[in-house]
Amino acid sequence: FAELSGDKFYAHMDANSLEGTIFTGRVAHGYFILSRAAGLFVDAPKGPVLLNYGIDECRFTKPVYPGSTICVRFTCKEKADQEKKNEEDIAKGIVKWFVDVFDETGETVAVATILTMVKKLNQS
Repeated sequence: FAELSGDKFYAHMDANSLEGTIFTGRVAHGYFILSRAAGLFVDAPKGPVLLNYGIDECRFTKPVYPGSTICVRFTCKEKADQEKKNEEDIAKGIVKWFVDVFDETGETVAVATILTMVKKLNQS
């Protein structure tokens, strides 16, 4: 992830540089944790989700160390219609999800509000 993202922050890369910090070992990238959580949520086959519309209120609350297991709980917070841009546009909306990512001890490691654009089932 460090190579792909360019985020080579010392806490992700160099275990020898962590003395005097809050970390007890190298830590996973927060955005990797969030990306992995999305991967635990999204179905690969085509469905009603059209795209990721954004992220609000994201916080990384506890370090995640190599070998940790994460799980995710998604709770729908809000659904909002989105206006059609023209006659050919599909009926769609935005769904806001509260995302709680937690580790094998049940402790929260990250929270966020993720927005998805979805195709409405009823297109009339």
